[in-house]
Amino acid sequence: MDVLIIDDEKNIRKLLKEIFELNEFSVDTAKNGKEGLELFEKHQYDLVFIDKRMPGLTGEEVIIKVRELDKEVPIYMISAFQTSIDLETITNENITGMLMKPFSIDEVMKIARKHLG
Repeated sequence: MDVLIIDDEKNIRKLLKEIFELNEFSVDTAKNGKEGLELFEKHQYDLVFIDKRMPGLTGEEVIIKVRELDKEVPIYMISAFQTSIDLETITNENITGMLMKPFSIDEVMKIARKHLG
């Protein structure tokens, strides 16, 4: 499984990358939306994580552009803000789900297992 992680926080990118690599996933990381979109255009990913709040392109803007390229890839928005996330929000953002910070290894692996096919 190929995973793309787009997050401006180095520690989050590093942690997610380590979790996935320990479970033998291939992982690319990007520190901003522009870099993430460049990677997405060059590779096919099975799972994408996008931070909600980043400098430059926001998570929502990146999701719109990713969806223009691939309507099916599972996308999880990473957020530290405990806003009222409901089904309508997920549908409107065109995402598969949310990964709330702080998150556990179990939460991340549950998402990965769900999309292993």
